[in-house]
Amino acid sequence: MEANKIKGEAKSLILDNGIELTYCERGEKNKEVIICGEFFFHTFIPMIEKLAERFHVYGVVMRFDGKAVELNEDGSTNWSRQWGSDIYNFAKKLNISKFHYVGKCHGSVPGWYIAKNHPECLQSFSSFLLVPHLKAQNSNKFFEVAKNEGIDGMLKATIRKPEGIKLKIEEMATVGKVDVTIIPKYAVNFAENIWKTKKECIETLENIEVPVGYLFGSDDLFFQDHLDSNIFAMTNTKNSRAVILNGERHFMELDCPDRIANEVFIFIEESKKNY
Repeated sequence: MEANKIKGEAKSLILDNGIELTYCERGEKNKEVIICGEFFFHTFIPMIEKLAERFHVYGVVMRFDGKAVELNEDGSTNWSRQWGSDIYNFAKKLNISKFHYVGKCHGSVPGWYIAKNHPECLQSFSSFLLVPHLKAQNSNKFFEVAKNEGIDGMLKATIRKPEGIKLKIEEMATVGKVDVTIIPKYAVNFAENIWKTKKECIETLENIEVPVGYLFGSDDLFFQDHLDSNIFAMTNTKNSRAVILNGERHFMELDCPDRIANEVFIFIEESKKNY
């Protein structure tokens, strides 16, 4: 159980395939369910609690180790698929047949897996700050700043409110020692691990029946790095809604958690109107 990755009460669930997942739960009084996946739930907790004012929210920790059932041809774990498989089976274990999925950055990856393989489960999908990267990368500012200026420099460039930097460093420390190549391969360039070809991924975007909500910050280095892919997804995803928050950066969960939650509320409400 990875309780250190959750600030506050942490729970554990053993799936039917023997995999153990750690999660938090808020808003139990509400009927409609939101599931969120993230590497950790410290700075995300204010957003989770805001969402829990209207929804029954589960925050599931996306793990980096342990038993795996989604494998590459060489026997290594395909984490893009494994994270999605974990959360899909988490919902099944709790007899949740329908839910809204909300993911921010890497947390969007399980939502894309479920949207492709089990769309019947999704009432809506909020894919915030991350889309399938189907166009050439425009720049690499996000990772270059991290490489050239260290973690402090990267956080100064991606967090608008300075007081959030210390909190983010403390949260990131809970991940521990992991193979850092996992993050760009499986949490950034995830499309190649979920779809067999770019054409197949594009067909999913163009034909998806699940309402998809996109959210970006204009000052997010990651948004700028993948601008062409972001524009392509926004303009080619069926049933989608896209919002760009001017002046916001990558770690919005620290700078404006209520604003993110409010965008989820607006998107879900609009998605039910069948325009």
